Formats: sequence, C-alpha cells, structure tokens
Amino acid sequence: MDYIILCQDELPYFLLLLKTLSSKRDTIHFIVDNQAIYERLLSQGVSAQLSSFTVDRDKFFKNLQLKPDSCFIVSVKNQALLSTILKLVARYHPYQPTLVIEENDLALPEQLSAKIVRPSSIFTDLCLPRIEQAFTKRHVQQIRELFTDKDKILLLIQSDPDPDAIASALAFRHLIGRNRSTAHIASFGEVTRPENLAMLRLLDIQVEKITPEVIRKYDGLCMLDVQPPHLFTNLTQGINMIDVVIDHHPEKPGYQAKIKDIKATYGATSTILTEYLRAVDFNISQRLATALLYGIKSDTLLLGRGVDPADIEAFSYLYPLANTNILRRIERPEVHPEDIDSFSNALKKRKIIKNILFSHLGRVRREDVIPHFADFSLQIEGVEWSVVSGIFRGNLIISVRNVGYVRSAGVIMKNAFGQLGSAGGHSHMAKAVIPLNNFYKRFGDRRESTIRDRIVDIFLAGFEETTKEQED
Repeated sequence: MDYIILCQDELPYFLLLLKTLSSKRDTIHFIVDNQAIYERLLSQGVSAQLSSFTVDRDKFFKNLQLKPDSCFIVSVKNQALLSTILKLVARYHPYQPTLVIEENDLALPEQLSAKIVRPSSIFTDLCLPRIEQAFTKRHVQQIRELFTDKDKILLLIQSDPDPDAIASALAFRHLIGRNRSTAHIASFGEVTRPENLAMLRLLDIQVEKITPEVIRKYDGLCMLDVQPPHLFTNLTQGINMIDVVIDHHPEKPGYQAKIKDIKATYGATSTILTEYLRAVDFNISQRLATALLYGIKSDTLLLGRGVDPADIEAFSYLYPLANTNILRRIERPEVHPEDIDSFSNALKKRKIIKNILFSHLGRVRREDVIPHFADFSLQIEGVEWSVVSGIFRGNLIISVRNVGYVRSAGVIMKNAFGQLGSAGGHSHMAKAVIPLNNFYKRFGDRRESTIRDRIVDIFLAGFEETTKEQED
C-alpha cells in the first residue's frame, strides 16, 4: 500500500504508525510546505516532496496522484484550511481512503471515505503498549535473574491441572531458558480430563505427580495459575522458598513470594506468559503457541467468559502461530463406551428443579466423566445450572456449571460442602471433593437428595438476598 502524508510538521508519530502498519512492499511519501521540515525528512531517508499546496489549492489537489489503493493522510493545523483540503480531495478523488489527524470533531465530506484519528489516540494505541512491554521486559529480566544460579527448579501447578496451568508452566520453562530435566512441571494431583490428557500427549508435555515433602529437594519454586493457599494446608510449609507466583485468580492473603504477578482481570494465566514472551521478543514455536492458545481458549470459553482486552490481544497474536489441527484433536478426545453408558443412565435419572439439573453418575471409571457430563447438561433447553455427582476412589465428587445467573458456583459449593472436604471454584464452574466417610457421618446414605436439598436451599436464599438488594 502507498501512504501519502500531507502535513505541516514532521509528525514523528506518523513514522511510528507507518512502521507498525507497513510491510517492505509499502511506500511512504510526505508532502510538506516547509523547507526545513523537507530537508530533515530527507536526512532521515524518508521520501518527501516540497510543495506550496496552500497557494493554488484547486490545481494542486486536481493533479495530486492518488491511487485507489493509496491511503491519504492529512494533518493540517488550521481547521478551515483542513476542511477546504478535504472538500477538494472529495471533489477530485471521490471516496479516497483518507485518515484525518485532528483532535477535534470535524464535518467530513460524504464523498470521502475518511476517518478521524486523534493524535492522543495514536500515542495511546501505539506508544503505550510499547512502554508497557518495556516494563514487562524489565520484569522478565528480574524473574530470569532469580533462577540464574538454581540447578533444579519446580514449576508447580494445581492438583487437577487444566490447559491454562499446563501451558503457563511450559511457557515459563522456555522463558527462563530451561528444559524438562532442569525445570520440572509438577502437581500434587493427576491430570484427569480427556482433553487435558490429549493435550499432554499431542504436545509432548510431561506433568509429574509429587508430594509436598518433595518441594524441599528443589532450590527454585514457581507457582503458575495457582497460589499457595490453594495447595498448602499449612502455609508455613515451604513458604520461604517461593520465588515466583503468577496467576489470574483473585489474590489470596497469607503468603509471600519474591515476585508476584497477579492479574485478576485477565481471563487466563497464559495471557500473562504470552505478554512476557512478546516483551523479550521470544520466538514462540508452533507447539508453545498451540499450548498457550488452548490455555486461553479453555479458561475463557473461547473468549466468552471473564475476558480482558489483553486476552483478545494474546489470542490474536497466537492464533496464526498455532497448529489448529492439533487443537481440534485436543478438543475432541475419544469417549470410552462405559462413559456413554454412564451418561445415558444419568440422563434418565435427571431431575430439574428451578432450572437446576441434578444428576448422579454413581461410581465412575474416571473422575473427568463428572465435569464432562456437567458441561454437557447445560446444553439441555431450560437448564441454567447443572449439578452432577459421582463416586471416584472413595470420594464423592460434585461438579457444578452455570451460564452466569444469580450467584457464584464457587460460593455455593463452599457454603454447601466446604466443611466436609475441599469445595470452591469460579463463578461459572465449581467442584467439591468429599470423602464418603465424612458425607455418611453427616447425612447418612441419602446422597442425591442431600445434594439437591442443600444446593436448592442455598441457591434460593441467595436469590432472595439478591432480589431484596435490588428492591432496596
């Protein structure tokens, strides 16, 4: 594309703008009416033309060579002169693509394909991101320095690792220049969901299962997509050796780390790591881009939940770098025939109370069957919440999903079952893991009815509170 810039000053921000927009095949040409400006532009190696376009305006714009695919950019200080120039361009070059650099509102001719760009927005849109990257680069350098002399590094993620955590750990390992032998990606639990297992297999990522005692064998610890209070029941355990915590969940008190980066407005920790990599001009491989893209995609439900503009920016950057064929294979893992039978039985026994679907799968072969069915249940017409339970390895597992109404799924699960086991989660999805012995001691063997009664009671109480607040 050709950029024809008519202006009365040097507009250094134009050069920045055009270097950002243009490719090697693009041409940039300035038209100025000041000898000093003309000479300075030439000294910078910029194509420029000296012309008195304010004298014989009609002749000048009639003879101005503008191609249909040229972008005409105008920056003139005098608004009356600017209006005249735009009218002449519209007369002799109708519907010419035009950018008008002007801080104030201006009436544009209908016969001109023009848009106003405010100088302040050029700084905001182009300079500020670069400034932010400079600060991020310094932050990355500080992180790298922490691990320079450490031989064995632990990258710790949550107990049931999800794609965002896995991708973030993989990216962090690349960021500090380590490999799988010197920086271990580990968890206190196991990867269970079929999609996540497929991700590990197809992208060749290893996640080790460890115990808390093993942490002391490492001389460097970074926690990704999780914070210490979520993993350590005793917050003094290993707390002095935490080097870095990077997460997008709300910050939890009660721990210290040498470096914290908690961005609760972000939809994914993978977005934070993508910003790190871009700030240091890291060459992101297809494998890493695929992992990060899937991390953002899964945690934001394809940019449909809890999204920050930074997530959209990271997603857009990673998408052309990723392998979409592998992504499709990850998102559509194989379903075991036994799981289909469990789904069929659960659907037959489902109960729907006030748009909440309740279903119990009984004993399951894999834990991931439970959240998988909870996700599926939201597709049923009229269902706004799904509460699906099952028994796995001596625990009662309850998965909750919703489409974003009334109350937080995590709050409800914590209130209902937090005293019996681990319970909590996000506003749209939550989970409880309750030892069966604890459940039986408190409620007997009335599993399904107890789950329904407690969820409905808390849900309705919350709804009534919300309604009352709105009325007040």
